[in-house]
Amino acid sequence: MNANTLPDQLASPLTRLTDIAPDFVARASPKLPPVDWQKVGQSAPVRIASGARTPTDPLPRADIVILTWTSAEWFALDHVFVNSDTVGDPSQYGWRDGWLPYSRGASDYHADTQSGTLWGEFQMVRIVDRSGRPWNVLLFKSNAHLAHAPWLDGLAAMIRCIVEDARPDRLYTIGTAGGARIDQRLGDTVVANATLLELQRPQNTASPDDGNMARCPTWYPSTALLGDVERELLFRMDQVVTQQSLQSLFDQLKAQHPNDPGLSELTLDDLLNDALRPACLNKPAVLPLKDTPLLTTDFYYIAEGKRADAYSCLEMDDAIIAQEANRLGVRFACVRNISDPVVPKHTRQGKTIADATRADWSGLIYSTFGMLTSYNGALATWATIAGEGSAVYNPSRGHVPHDAQDPLEVQLAFQVRACGTCSFFWPEDLKQRTYGPYTAFDFDVNVPYAASAGYNGASPWVLGRTRPPAFPNGEVIDGCRKAPIMTIGINPNLTAFLPGQTGAAWCYPDFSSDDDTSAWAKYAWYYRYRSVYQEKLDLDFVRRFMLPEGQVVAPRGGVVTAATRANSSAAWTITVRYDGDAADTVVAVPGKQGEFPYVLLFDPYPPRNRFEKGDVLVAQVSVPEGIQVEVLQQPQGYYMQFVPVLDQFEDVLRKGHPTASLRVGEDVCQLDMVACASPHWNAGFLGGSAASIATIVDNCVSRNAWAIKQLVQTRPVVLYVVSQSSWNMFYSAFGAHVKRDPPISTHPADKDYTLLRETTDPAHPAYIDLDVTIDGQRYQSRTRLVITPHFSYNSNFLAQYRLSPDDWASFAQAQPACVAALVPANGFTVVPPDPHYPGDYTAIQLPSNTDAAAAARAWLAHRFPDAYRALEPYYVEPHALMASVLEDMYAHGQLAWQDTATGGYLGRTQGSCQFCVNRHWQFPNECRYGKTSETPPPAGWLAKVADSVVRTGKPAVPFAVAALRPDGPATVSASGEPQ
Repeated sequence: MNANTLPDQLASPLTRLTDIAPDFVARASPKLPPVDWQKVGQSAPVRIASGARTPTDPLPRADIVILTWTSAEWFALDHVFVNSDTVGDPSQYGWRDGWLPYSRGASDYHADTQSGTLWGEFQMVRIVDRSGRPWNVLLFKSNAHLAHAPWLDGLAAMIRCIVEDARPDRLYTIGTAGGARIDQRLGDTVVANATLLELQRPQNTASPDDGNMARCPTWYPSTALLGDVERELLFRMDQVVTQQSLQSLFDQLKAQHPNDPGLSELTLDDLLNDALRPACLNKPAVLPLKDTPLLTTDFYYIAEGKRADAYSCLEMDDAIIAQEANRLGVRFACVRNISDPVVPKHTRQGKTIADATRADWSGLIYSTFGMLTSYNGALATWATIAGEGSAVYNPSRGHVPHDAQDPLEVQLAFQVRACGTCSFFWPEDLKQRTYGPYTAFDFDVNVPYAASAGYNGASPWVLGRTRPPAFPNGEVIDGCRKAPIMTIGINPNLTAFLPGQTGAAWCYPDFSSDDDTSAWAKYAWYYRYRSVYQEKLDLDFVRRFMLPEGQVVAPRGGVVTAATRANSSAAWTITVRYDGDAADTVVAVPGKQGEFPYVLLFDPYPPRNRFEKGDVLVAQVSVPEGIQVEVLQQPQGYYMQFVPVLDQFEDVLRKGHPTASLRVGEDVCQLDMVACASPHWNAGFLGGSAASIATIVDNCVSRNAWAIKQLVQTRPVVLYVVSQSSWNMFYSAFGAHVKRDPPISTHPADKDYTLLRETTDPAHPAYIDLDVTIDGQRYQSRTRLVITPHFSYNSNFLAQYRLSPDDWASFAQAQPACVAALVPANGFTVVPPDPHYPGDYTAIQLPSNTDAAAAARAWLAHRFPDAYRALEPYYVEPHALMASVLEDMYAHGQLAWQDTATGGYLGRTQGSCQFCVNRHWQFPNECRYGKTSETPPPAGWLAKVADSVVRTGKPAVPFAVAALRPDGPATVSASGEPQ
């Protein structure tokens, strides 16, 4: 701070300070070349017509506002963003015809006569980024300046008016700047997100912001396209900055001061350094200087040597915009081109160069070359917008940077995350993807500080950062790899696909290696410590990124009554009932494959299904990358389904170990046989045919065998297979290793519940027996097998009576009075079979509350004792049956509690594990179970074991295909759970 002030009245007519007249033409300004956008594989911005308007009308809505100030900056901004297909001739004024005046709120402020009418002029353009997302960008030429009337107050007022009207997500300030360092060369561009303010004008010094730093902590512009733009589009200043052109400017400098004795001894070499020397200007650069503040002054300041090294550059407006943006909750960035580099303070002989001489020289450089440097700055600004999003997979499919010497559990993280074996799920052309892209997030560090949470709704989890919208990568197992209890399902849910507020706000991890982090370490951490939660963002935050095109807006108030997606199509429908109508109205959702998906911004059930006239019902959402945001964690019914089981087993443990505590993710690991997510497991969602499903199963379950490899490494004591569908898939690949006497039913009469009763029967337990000898070394494990109803539906786990069609008919005939009394008012809900499946069982469900269920059974026993006794053989409590297996195994020493000084833990399974501590990443305080100190098996040995298990796994008698049936269309229940 405390920069040296230079005289206001400079001999040179044009500098960053004085170039404020909109009609001024820079002296000897060269023409700007057309922009060949194809060189960087992109398209030109497209102008958006604003229609008829007056200067006092509000500005149109915009995603981004770009502000610039001087005449050189304005011309370059127009050329790059509006008229890039032609040669830019600054002596022609026709380009200004497309700019519209804006003055709303300016009547109380007055500018210098040369500055132009307040506030300024604007245009609208659209830029399409790498992912295909359109950005509506408002370009604004400001006639309000910090160093001129209307001074700081007027400049701040202008920003408030612009933001109030346009409601942008982010503001850019762009234009010319003085270099702060010798290595910032003429034509380079600085990208900054922090500012520092120094004021000296009496019109400004009363501001409490003087001396303050402003920073945008929640966002920094994308740098993905900057390298391409540097190489292909930026103007190389050595084409015009030559020894001859500099000598000509030096002669002009001397001619301006014919009576100055100091100039007689000054040479051109005295004014040159690497920032201006022609030989150094052949590679213009864009310099991302995150968190390095630029210096904003209200006076003309030229750096001299190293005095300004603390700053990213020197300019005269941005700190005011930054401070107002922070107050208004708008993100900001400053993109400044170096139009007047550092000027030496001393000659080569050590004599001081007068400040007026340095200022004149700086002005000559600016007035001659500032339009070309502004061209570079405008291109860099465009690149940070067009570089948003992603046109490639992260990581690339099939790119697996793992080492065969890594332990299997570590290899799986690399292999599964990068898997693209199913090409119709991961087509080479991202526009051909069936699903997504969906909102995604990242961590700023490898191991974030995560908040703990309860089980009641969404709560803050970590401070994350948005990533380009993406389709979620394949998932490895959740939790401790040596947990003794494992669950296995078919594949992860794709919750973002589901219509409603939950799906609209959902987000997925998509990790980067930015800022010296490791995407692989983050991925490993995420799945090591995931328990019963998945992630979402605040819906109001997501709403801010609705694309304006294609929105479905309510013409009247009403309610959403239904939203069913029967297949994977991007086009679907919702049903609404408008106020006053006697019937529902079907509303089309005009989605198209390859475009950003539409989301329903209301629920299809009360209470969040009410909308008013003008509300957006359905819109495409594309949350951009790089925004710091609070990521929320929401408990998921599927993962929560095991919590009551652990609670019951915990009660047993505490009889001998009072401090025993069990957790999903630590004592229960959760695996899927198919790693990639889908909304549902049937042909309508998985490529459209039974053959496509078979391809997925063959790729993931048999060929890649991710799940069996993890099973071999984990060696769980007990495995809970979730649903008959999962069991059928498991059995078809590995049924030869399943043992039970008598065998598990191949056509279970009551489907999941028959299988649950059979596999929880302590007299006839089921096991998965693996016994393989590889390279002379034996692998042997025995895992207790339990098959459960599907975890996603809470109703599956209610205490209930279940009767076959014949048994229900007999009971209804024998006990008609009881059947009539089985109503919700008495604590019973009778659920008949689906008409499409008349052979299914009838369920008599009890309340989810344990006390209410017990009261209902007591009422039944008292009121209808004969019926109560007749129903008793059909009674089932799924959670209790699942817990009974753990209690039985604990009683027989197959599960054990290990007491320690800090409380203890449920014993881990046999074998070493290096997942938490290895050469790629190390998680704090791991391994808490000492597994890293155990001797690992030979490299590759467990993978060979898994290969052998797969080769020998197919049963001699496969299950009948008739046992499988489609799950039905994707929808959501009132609880927000997928159905």
